[in-house]
Amino acid sequence: MADVDSQFLRGLFDEEGSLHTAGRTALYRLYGLEGLLYVGISIAPLTRVRTHLREQPWASQVVGIRIAYPADAEAAEREAVWTERPKYNVIFNGQIPPAPPDRAARLRTELALERRRLAEFESTVPESSAHLRLIARGIKAKQAKIAKLVENIENIEKAEKAEKAEKAEKIENTEAARHHAPKRSRRVGS
Repeated sequence: MADVDSQFLRGLFDEEGSLHTAGRTALYRLYGLEGLLYVGISIAPLTRVRTHLREQPWASQVVGIRIAYPADAEAAEREAVWTERPKYNVIFNGQIPPAPPDRAARLRTELALERRRLAEFESTVPESSAHLRLIARGIKAKQAKIAKLVENIENIEKAEKAEKAEKAEKIENTEAARHHAPKRSRRVGS
């Protein structure tokens, strides 16, 4: 990237007003000369884009950025990656991943994702006091969501355990009833 371009982008990222998203999750797209390079979501999209530009081997190919705020950013990200096929997205880019087999497994998958996002928040270096407040709000929201997911998983697992115990008891009662039932004798002839 040319030095002038780098200076422009650094200046853009350092503007406090552009970092405040009121807690909404943004969908961002990074473009290269040959098309879409990457699609992602973040509540601090400019900070996240800057991280990509600093850390990704394809960063020098980025020539354009587009940021949107859809109602359901996660669903919009999946749809964008699946339909637009960005060059460097790994997740969702290819076959549709199979859904986990049960609700608890789906929630555990979501929990792992939320924990990764919390780690991203916790590792973010604040650019200003406003940015620090935004990060703190994001951390608090992720911690609350993680706590709720853990609670939901525990409730589902308890319900499944109780259901299995109930089924096992019914089977046991059925077997016991068969074992203790009086045998009928057959009379042969008249």
